[in-house]
Amino acid sequence: MGCCGEKRKQWMNVHKPAAPQHTGAKKTETFRPARQSREFEFTGSHAITIAGVATGKTYHFRFKGDRQMVDYYDAFAMMAERDLQPVKLPAGH
Repeated sequence: MGCCGEKRKQWMNVHKPAAPQHTGAKKTETFRPARQSREFEFTGSHAITIAGVATGKTYHFRFKGDRQMVDYYDAFAMMAERDLQPVKLPAGH
């Protein structure tokens, strides 16, 4: 008389899952360009500290004309700040 472990083995041999079928097609990866940080210039008169909404990183602008590189994911929200202006990118970027 076989134990339940033997019955499980027999059942597994009868009900084996089918082996995956390979079609020979290669999996392709989509190229995604690196997300560039964006430079912002402070135009206000008093220092400000802003936390990035996406990354939580702290950006501290100390004086008028101070520039900081802002993470790509925080840049869009920074554009809503009236005392911050994105620095224009050179032609060709």
